[in-house]
Amino acid sequence: MTDFLFRGITKDKNIRFFVVNAINTVQTAIDMHYLSITNSVVLGRLLISGLLMSANLKSPDDLLTLRIDGDGPIGSVIVTATGSNNIKGYVQHPQIELQKNNKGFAVSEAIGNGVLSVIRSIKGSSPYSSQIKLVSGEIGEDIAHYYQQSEQIDTMINLGILIDKDAVLKQAAGILVQCLPNAPMELLEKLNENVKRFPNLSDFLDMGYSLREILSNHLFKNIPIEIMDQKPVSYHCHCDRDRFFTGIKLLGKTEIQSMIDENKTVSAECHFCDKKYMFTIDELKGILNGG
Repeated sequence: MTDFLFRGITKDKNIRFFVVNAINTVQTAIDMHYLSITNSVVLGRLLISGLLMSANLKSPDDLLTLRIDGDGPIGSVIVTATGSNNIKGYVQHPQIELQKNNKGFAVSEAIGNGVLSVIRSIKGSSPYSSQIKLVSGEIGEDIAHYYQQSEQIDTMINLGILIDKDAVLKQAAGILVQCLPNAPMELLEKLNENVKRFPNLSDFLDMGYSLREILSNHLFKNIPIEIMDQKPVSYHCHCDRDRFFTGIKLLGKTEIQSMIDENKTVSAECHFCDKKYMFTIDELKGILNGG
């Protein structure tokens, strides 16, 4: 089944929501980076968050980057989503494994204390960056806190990653709900009551409920909603040899000459997809000679 993201709104136009099923996307990241179970959950949650938050990007060339820098053992975690519904990401130390805690997978312990950075690169304008301190390290709460602090938008986000005892990914999905300005208090109270009774998203999915059933029968129970559109999403890295070659050109003559003096083929590796690109001494000499 193809991964998908759909957008919707309550029929009174006061609450909007974004929903993503990303099991293939997360599985691709797990396989590509040989992730531990802990890092499968961490990167999986951030990938889902990135897809949900990028749903409003207008142009295929627009970019949203989420970066978590913590003092925990896994180091930094980065994802980048495009306006064409592609996403990629990596963890600095992908094989680190931690034991479960009373919340389940030790996500907050793996991340530690740190900051969440949100960077939007919109076509035709300068990149916009905002940074907040992590409030829990569980990712969902941190994303909601970002919206409250940086954009003053009341937000609920539920991220569901389910991995069985054999380390097999069974579910990966997420729901983001935002209250629009001037939403009536009666509606907000009804939604809050539904949210209070809403269990972990992964539990619903494990019981066989579809995302649309979860929305209509539980999260938005007694609140009429309509689905606006649905689009496919996927893990995709746009790296290529030419981009890395351009990067080498920007290093400067002194550093390039140093590479030549070592008389070794230069290897460049993409963190997002683990592809390696090799550049010969002759190619480096060509750069210095204006090639």
